[in-house]
Amino acid sequence: MQFLLSFDPWLVALSFIVAAFTSLTALDLAGRLRAAEKAARYVWLCGGALAMGGGIWSMHFIGMLAMKTGGHMQYDLSLTLLSMLAAMLASALALLIVCAPTPTTGRLSVGGLTMGAGVCLMHYLGMEAMLSHTPTGYDPTLFSVSVLIAIGASTAALWLSFYLNGSVRSPLWLRSIAALVMAVGITGMHYTGMAAAIYDTTPFMTHSTTGIAPDYMAITIAGIASGILLIAMLMAVYDSHLVSKTTRLANSLQEANQELRSLALMDPLTRMPNRLAVEQRLESGLVQADDRNTGFAVLFVDLDRFKSINDSLGHHAGDQLLKLVGKRLQSSTRNDDIVARVGGDEFLIVTGNGTSREESTTLARRIIGSLESPFQLDQHIVRTSCSVGISLYPEHGDSAHLLIVHADTAMYRAKDLGRNKLQFYEHGMRSMQDRRNQLEQRLRLALEENSLKLAYQPKVDVDSGRTRGVEALLRWTDTELGEVPPEEAIAIAEDTGLIVPIGEWVLREACSQLERWRTSGLGELTVAVNLSARQLNEKDFVSRVRHILEETGLAPEQLEFELTETAIMQDPDNALRIFRQLDSLGIALSIDDFGTGYSNLSQLKRFPIRCLKVDRSFTAGVTSDHQDAAIVRALIMLAHSLDLEVVAEGVETDAQLDFIRRLKGQQYQGYLYSRPLPAADIGRLITAERGAGSAGAM
Repeated sequence: MQFLLSFDPWLVALSFIVAAFTSLTALDLAGRLRAAEKAARYVWLCGGALAMGGGIWSMHFIGMLAMKTGGHMQYDLSLTLLSMLAAMLASALALLIVCAPTPTTGRLSVGGLTMGAGVCLMHYLGMEAMLSHTPTGYDPTLFSVSVLIAIGASTAALWLSFYLNGSVRSPLWLRSIAALVMAVGITGMHYTGMAAAIYDTTPFMTHSTTGIAPDYMAITIAGIASGILLIAMLMAVYDSHLVSKTTRLANSLQEANQELRSLALMDPLTRMPNRLAVEQRLESGLVQADDRNTGFAVLFVDLDRFKSINDSLGHHAGDQLLKLVGKRLQSSTRNDDIVARVGGDEFLIVTGNGTSREESTTLARRIIGSLESPFQLDQHIVRTSCSVGISLYPEHGDSAHLLIVHADTAMYRAKDLGRNKLQFYEHGMRSMQDRRNQLEQRLRLALEENSLKLAYQPKVDVDSGRTRGVEALLRWTDTELGEVPPEEAIAIAEDTGLIVPIGEWVLREACSQLERWRTSGLGELTVAVNLSARQLNEKDFVSRVRHILEETGLAPEQLEFELTETAIMQDPDNALRIFRQLDSLGIALSIDDFGTGYSNLSQLKRFPIRCLKVDRSFTAGVTSDHQDAAIVRALIMLAHSLDLEVVAEGVETDAQLDFIRRLKGQQYQGYLYSRPLPAADIGRLITAERGAGSAGAM
């Protein structure tokens, strides 16, 4: 016979509160478990299973204590502990399922079934743990309903945990509603299960020596509830520590990412914007210019002779120079202009919107002027200049790429015009740049394939009319481009650095040819080879010259180097050091095109020079222009006062030769005697000279 059950309403309410709190804790733990790293996940799983299982178990036994039986109630210790273990295992299973990345419907269903069975096992083990008023049976209908409620509540709990993401980022009110739904399911299952129990109407009043009294059970439940709170608190503190650590790491990562973004847009040497930054500025500038119907300018700035400074003084000095140049460029521009370093010695300036052609010209001149003052690099004082190419939007391009390319093209045109100049882009320059690029490619190929040639122009004694030596001159006839003017080929070689390997090839070929002439009986001629400033800046230049002389067998006294005054004055200290080493070997040195450059006598008198060459631009006018005649007269008198020989270039008439002869010039070159000739023709020319001399003597 079944007696009517009654419950203490306060304890029933307390059991529901415990169920709700446990459900809220479970949802929170599920989110933390899923977000935890692999090592921390086991900590969260164990703590979560203890808290969640203990909470469900506590709710169950609070509900048991709420039942009024009219007698003394005791509980079997083993079954009580076993019921607690069932609750914790079911909780662990639930947490494992919800922390899966993508739990399927089938997995949720199986999980709900298994967890529901665990909850039912916990409940009915707890019922069987009662030593007095142990149920003698269960109502089949209510029992089935309680099992269905357990499975349904468990499945709902898993579903809510997963689809709420179990995340601490979920709104508290949403998690609270879900916790209440879960609490209704848990308590509903419990009280339905208790209602399903059939009890003996005669209470069993004896005390068990091994059972747990209600007072102790209450203390146990209170302890477990306190333990749940303590575990939740400890895990919250632990998680707070992890969150703090994660926040610090996230902040560090954010700072690192920000630093990386800054570095990606910054030149590491000068700390100026780089090409990427200026391209982004250009893109935004194009949009703003279109919106405001205005224009702007792009200035491409390239340092003149930077490689010579970098090679002669070292990369540290070169880096110093680039930093100082960057500062001068920034001080020369306006606030809304951006200055960027886009290459080795290349800078790009994008002006603010509304910049006119006249304003661009003023800015370019200010930039050129800012670099004219010397730079102090440690113990060295160096001078440099720049060439500036300018493109305007929208006249010269409608994209960032075209504006940069056209400014670059204009810059190269400025270099061709003599450097230290500004040049606006003009339509047609692109084809010139294309030819320049083609020339560079073909010149590299010619050097690799050994298809360059040398021509030799005689250096003739003014008095005897006989050839005393020759000057080696580069000649290049390309299979695609045809005959390339020497000045064009040399300019490309200088700008690209090819002048160094080409110069070495010229020296080796000229020395070899002179030795072949000597062994063929043409006598002790000399050969003059032109040097560039870049060759002087090669650290092993002198050793290379010595090696070539040994390799070809040419005596150093038969070799002469010609260098322009402009090239010497780029780095006079380095040039003086190299010249003294060459002079000690017995190699003669001469200044080419004297009078067209600095004419710095205070510097030149320090150098071991043996010869001055008067430039053809002066020689051509000695019989028709009194100023040219005066200049040539002064140059020859200067050379004589310094005990230097004089070679006059570009002599094409007898009158010009007579003028040089009257001033006691020693040698001349020019079409009056011979244009530059191939080696074979020079051999025949000198042989003919010797023959004519012998016939005259007879």
